[in-house]
Amino acid sequence: MNKTPREIVYLADRPELVPVLAKWFYDEWGRSDPQSSTVKMQATLRGYLNRDRIPLTIVKLQSSQPVASTSLKIQEMETHPQYTYWLGGVYVHPDYRERGIGSQLVEYSAGLAKDLGVRNLYLYTRDHEDFYTRLGWQVIERPLYQGRLAIVMKRNLLLGIEKDE
Repeated sequence: MNKTPREIVYLADRPELVPVLAKWFYDEWGRSDPQSSTVKMQATLRGYLNRDRIPLTIVKLQSSQPVASTSLKIQEMETHPQYTYWLGGVYVHPDYRERGIGSQLVEYSAGLAKDLGVRNLYLYTRDHEDFYTRLGWQVIERPLYQGRLAIVMKRNLLLGIEKDE
């Protein structure tokens, strides 16, 4: 299994961080959804307190403080049930962006997923296509999702960077 760097922890090992991550996620993605709240996000994150199975969340620490996180999820988009395993919740605190932390966590999460037997990992983004493309993800479709354009991307973890043929 992937060796966990000292500064990356499973949320399962630091459950006291659930409210911090819930606030981050609500502020970043939830405010525009009238059905969303930090309480609901906390409840969802409590379901990610796993180490050896998906769903799970990892957190990047700096000086013992959380600065970023990613999650491995099951069926992120209800409109795409054919895709099982998803990368989501990729968040880097604004004070720590543009330092390679997001790339590090995406790569680490992909390694975790592979170690857990996942062959294909999916994600959707609305505005970070170039970031994920640089990390070996490929666009597979551009559907309307929740009334807005979404970019669905895939990475084959057995091949590393998947090539079109």
